Amino acid sequence: MLTDPKAIKIIQAAKQKNVRDPRRSRVHFENILSAFFSDVTLDGRYLDLGPGQFDFGELAREQGGTCMGVDFDPPVLELGRYKGFDTLELNLKALPKHDFDETFDGVFNKFALNAFWTGHDADGQLKMAQAIDALIKPGGWGWLAPWNGAPKATTLSQKEQQDVLNLQKDSFEACGFETVVLTRAQLKAYGVNGNVANNVVYIKNLSHKP
Repeated sequence: MLTDPKAIKIIQAAKQKNVRDPRRSRVHFENILSAFFSDVTLDGRYLDLGPGQFDFGELAREQGGTCMGVDFDPPVLELGRYKGFDTLELNLKALPKHDFDETFDGVFNKFALNAFWTGHDADGQLKMAQAIDALIKPGGWGWLAPWNGAPKATTLSQKEQQDVLNLQKDSFEACGFETVVLTRAQLKAYGVNGNVANNVVYIKNLSHKP
């Protein structure tokens, strides 16, 4: 929840309605840490893809860690800088083409990746997974909850949509990620219960403790 008047003013210009809401609780992030990070101390250097109001970054900072937020929305980045975080303006669709000058102890993503960006392009799906995996240091972790919402005007059949989702799943698993299918209760607890085509989390070097 945002209480600082300046922070509230900054985020009110964000593109996404849920990101603009200053009353957002960070309980979803606390639940994620409890379920997936109970044996992990967040005292390293992390990357948050689509950081929203930088809730994950703040939780990491409370444990001694640092975090960079990557987003395409200027108000989100401005909020991050105001809160003292490193930021990078980048559309996540272009992630495979961007050269980072560092790798990270962990990469976090909550509802800011979409399998339908690349659709049936198997090479594109794999390149996205490989680009994210390449940002993780050896032995580091990954936690990715994609927002796999099909475009409103899609002409893809249910089978064709499932084929796209399978390509994403196969790509991340080829990079050493594990696919966790979430229950309805878990979706609500982790704040990833939006209108999407599937409900999964991809994890690497983490364990799930419901």
